[in-house]
Amino acid sequence: MSSPVRHALAWLCVTASLASAQYTRINVAIGPRDSEGTLHLYLFDSRRTSIKMISQGEPGTSLYKDLGAAMQAHKCEAGCNGGPADPQGQPLGLVIASGKRYGQPASKSDRTEGVLYLDGSQPRLKRAAAFFASKAAQPRHLLQAGPFLVESGKARPGLDSRRVARRTFVLSDGDYRWAIGYAPATTLQKLALALADSKTFKAFNVAAALNLEGASHSGIWINREHGQLYLKELRGARNFLGLVNLDPLRDQGSRSPAAADR
Repeated sequence: MSSPVRHALAWLCVTASLASAQYTRINVAIGPRDSEGTLHLYLFDSRRTSIKMISQGEPGTSLYKDLGAAMQAHKCEAGCNGGPADPQGQPLGLVIASGKRYGQPASKSDRTEGVLYLDGSQPRLKRAAAFFASKAAQPRHLLQAGPFLVESGKARPGLDSRRVARRTFVLSDGDYRWAIGYAPATTLQKLALALADSKTFKAFNVAAALNLEGASHSGIWINREHGQLYLKELRGARNFLGLVNLDPLRDQGSRSPAAADR
């Protein structure tokens, strides 16, 4: 067999091995008095789909009407709200969107204890204190949020078991399998236990899961073939987490005024 043919077959094998991104939902007893709620998830393989942070701009400005508008402006295949912000619209912690910084690094609050960032084309999750102490090169996309729901494959101990609210989150198997998700009213503790339980979450073994901004800011948008799924946020978020196909991901500048922070 000629070398070009072998190379072509090898490429086809690699391509076939990349799991297609997909929407799924899981019914689980996470609500008040263990009532059933539905987790909405978008599963993706980070070898074909990557992340990008999208900012509303400086405090006092809003480049996008809502999450859905931000996702469509950046041609995302899915996305959700990002991390927390103060009442003035300043991020709690650091956000980097296409190289532009908003806010400042922080690691003393559980709401900013985690960092989701882009390492080359691969997303990573890390403790904020360890990330900033390493003095790594500044990534083009980074988001601080928290608390961690799952670490080292186990539900994080000591999470709040009383406050019930809508939640969004990002999770990983520690390698190429990732997901973003939306949960109806639940506590951090119940959500963490559900995600860490392989009998409940069967898509992959969750190594780490990070909570994003919750309550009325929580929303998820998915561009499905048979129609968009949009569980709309009740209040506007200051930043968003978008998922983009790696083929068109070039960060070549804006294509419209609304996409100026691409």
